[in-house]
Amino acid sequence: MRTHHVWVGCLFLVGCFHLDGDRDREADDSGTVRTGSSPTRTVSSQDFCQAWAQAACSDAVVSACQATDAKHCRQSQSEFCRSLVPDQTAAAGGDECVSAVSAAYRDADLSGSELQLVLRLGGPCERVLRGTARAGDACKAANECDRSRGYACAMKSDSGAGTCQIPEVVSPGRDCKAPEKTCGSGFYCDGHNCIETLAAGEACSIQAQCAEMGFCNEAGQCAEHIAVNQPCHNDGECARGICSEFQGEQVCTDRVVLSRADPLCEALR
Repeated sequence: MRTHHVWVGCLFLVGCFHLDGDRDREADDSGTVRTGSSPTRTVSSQDFCQAWAQAACSDAVVSACQATDAKHCRQSQSEFCRSLVPDQTAAAGGDECVSAVSAAYRDADLSGSELQLVLRLGGPCERVLRGTARAGDACKAANECDRSRGYACAMKSDSGAGTCQIPEVVSPGRDCKAPEKTCGSGFYCDGHNCIETLAAGEACSIQAQCAEMGFCNEAGQCAEHIAVNQPCHNDGECARGICSEFQGEQVCTDRVVLSRADPLCEALR
């Protein structure tokens, strides 16, 4: 285990960072938002994960997971956190992420969105990721882009990869050829216009074509999401929550009430 350093005076977690506000974006004369040239401010994974672990190891978690004490819980959770984040995390979003982690673990009962947050850096925690791909570079997943500055991997169904862009959502039926243009809920960009998403069984090449009703499976077809407690391979297959280990197999999960036997507690004691 790595040594845990106590942050003296950090009585309120959200006050320990003061990392937000690094949104180097400004509007030109036309009102278009563009990214500034200055580099993204960062914080070491060690510092970030110390605050994360402090937030995660609530009294309820220590009790439910039967941790030796809060210190041991923080040591284990800090190591787990470092397995999720790069050596340097983006300063932007750090406070909000840590606050959300604290709220998720407060009662030792995690919902699907909370599981996405603490296990997959979902929700506000995605803003601490600063992928190595620059603006306009090719990508296949959002975390390859600088999420701290609002970049996402914008994809068209006629291309095998997307590019890192600050998305600009356009209306149904409108032109979406420009790299930054994306479509709203229920629609996807076919490389030219925003058209309605596909039905189960229809051929697909990107997840956006199947929308909220399902996922693009390995056979290249839209399939309906898998129900809770059914076997799965990845998060995208599940209707709610995540694909998580339970009693030795991967199943769709939308809630975990922590207990000593739960796999999540291995990194919380």
